[in-house]
Amino acid sequence: MSKTRLQVRIISSESEKKEALDFRQKHFFDRLGIQDPYRSAVGKKDHLHWLLYDGEKAIGYAHVQIWPDHRAALRIIVIDEPVRGFGMGKYLMEYCERTLKGQGVTLLQTEASPTAYYFYKKLGYIEMPFNNPDQEPTHPDDRGMGKYL
Repeated sequence: MSKTRLQVRIISSESEKKEALDFRQKHFFDRLGIQDPYRSAVGKKDHLHWLLYDGEKAIGYAHVQIWPDHRAALRIIVIDEPVRGFGMGKYLMEYCERTLKGQGVTLLQTEASPTAYYFYKKLGYIEMPFNNPDQEPTHPDDRGMGKYL
């Protein structure tokens, strides 16, 4: 896999929307043993969705929700199992951070599972309250983290 073949695309067409929904179900929600409860977020104006491609094959996905006060929440980032450990997650995160910063977002926050905690730490995220304006419950094992962009 060559980084020159990598491309990140924001979801814009119906076929990309379907591909994103299928990818997030297979690589994220199937691992949890549930159907994607947030399918309706794809297509909402305050939610951004990106697919990472290696050539024409989708290998990663990220979902960010835009919040008030120049904040955003990383809701999902997932990389296809065979390409994990090769810097694809870092590549996709850096792309998302640059894009959000260009849109005026100054703080990107997330809820890190125990297995993802050190991934975020390596990318410069620190522990901080998540402060979700939607007041959605947090999983008890997750830690609120964030990074100033």
